[in-house]
This record gives sequence, C-alpha cells and structure tokens, in this order.
Amino acid sequence: MKYLYRYGFLIFTIILTIVGFSKLINSVENGRDSANEFLRTSMGGSMNSDDFRIITDGYILSNITLGGILFLVGLTFFCVSAYQLSKNFN
Repeated sequence: MKYLYRYGFLIFTIILTIVGFSKLINSVENGRDSANEFLRTSMGGSMNSDDFRIITDGYILSNITLGGILFLVGLTFFCVSAYQLSKNFN
C-alpha cells in the first residue's frame, strides 16, 4: 500500500503536468473554438467584431490561466514527490 501511494501520486502529478502543458499549448485554438461556439449559440451568429475579439481574448486568457495553474501545480508536486522518493532510496 505504501508503494501504491508513492508511485500513484507520482503518476498523478505527471498526468496533471501533461494535461496542464497540453492545455497551454492548445489554449489559442480552444479559445477560438469556444468563442465561435458562444457566437453560434447565444448571439445567433452575428456580433460586432470588436466585441467578438474581446470575448475571444477572454476565452484564450482563461485557457492559459487554467493550463498554467495545472502545469505549475503538477510540476511542483512532481518535484516534491521525486525529492521524497530520492530521499527514501538513500
């Protein structure tokens, strides 16, 4: 059970870091897709271009923020977990 906790947490942090990194890499594409979906569903397909740019920038910024948080938390816990594992092996 002790090994499952140690290595399970390490694997979880690796997955969290990968998800955050992929969210950061694809943030512009996902933000544009979300803004286009918003335009289609709630605005009926037409909107002022300046307003649409502001909405698109907001979606992109929210994806960057979420990806950055996931990446930072995952990387921090990965480093702590790797340090604890290396400390226990010595």
